[in-house]
Amino acid sequence: MGLIFWWMLLAWAAVITIYWLVRYWLLARRKRTMPLTALPVAHTNRLIGLEEYMSAFKRYRMLISWATGLLSLGLLSAILLSARPNTVSVITPVQHNRDIMLCLDASGSVLKEDTTLLDRFSTLVGNFSGQRFGLTLFNSSAVTIIPLNDNYQLITQQLKTAAKAFAAQKGDTFTNLTNGTLADFQSGTSLVSDGLSTCIQHMGTTQGRSQSVILATDNEVNGTPVLDMLQAVALAKQHNIHIYAIDPGVSDPQLAGDHAQLKIITKETGGSYYQLSDPNTVSSIIGTISQQDPENFIGLPQLATNDNPKLFLYAAALLTIASLALLLRLEL
Repeated sequence: MGLIFWWMLLAWAAVITIYWLVRYWLLARRKRTMPLTALPVAHTNRLIGLEEYMSAFKRYRMLISWATGLLSLGLLSAILLSARPNTVSVITPVQHNRDIMLCLDASGSVLKEDTTLLDRFSTLVGNFSGQRFGLTLFNSSAVTIIPLNDNYQLITQQLKTAAKAFAAQKGDTFTNLTNGTLADFQSGTSLVSDGLSTCIQHMGTTQGRSQSVILATDNEVNGTPVLDMLQAVALAKQHNIHIYAIDPGVSDPQLAGDHAQLKIITKETGGSYYQLSDPNTVSSIIGTISQQDPENFIGLPQLATNDNPKLFLYAAALLTIASLALLLRLEL
């Protein structure tokens, strides 16, 4: 056990020394300047000759000694507490490496559903432990809004801000979020395979990490993407990335085949297909991803310093209580 603020012992020693020097000087000065006022008391020899008196006197002195000792030990415990007793240990950090990228279709047909998804994720991200999370929006082009990181407080705040902007569908925040997704509007809108490919590339290296893309889209493509869905799926399989699809639902029966394709691509990459209408969709996806076996990253050994005040804290408390009990008994 060590002391973080070890210099507090020296400071307290200086304070106590100064106190006794000042006290000695004041007492000595009082003796020199004040006349002797003590008066002799007659027949005290008879009083101190009484057995009951001497017994009470000895008991009183013993209680005074105990009270002084307990108060001194209590003060010592308090001084040690002010120096912050601590223990030092060697720890080897282990991190469960999982990366989750929310790949969100930002086309006009799903903006309302995007608001629901962002709200749901903002309530769950705070429960993560070790996972990195990111957000990429796509329409005719893709833009990363939240790079992969594990600052959950910041991520939650950004998700809530994006949800409010998507709910309003106007304002500076909404414009800033969606402008980048329309960089190549001539190519069309809701180019899902291009957006998915960009999300996969933004995942970075897959070595030693379990990586998943949550693809939220209706898959209703309007235009010609650079990469088709087969190429995007092949890229995901090449990087061993699981795709989890969240389907907001079929709006046009003639486009049911586009929605069915989402089931196929998730199956090929080892992911799963979900309906947005299920309120447990997001929590189910996170639970499924958490069951994947990640490769643990073992960091370098580090020295960890932890406060360990319990012994002196309990001692100070008990000694204070005992001292108060004695002072009460002495009627001081």
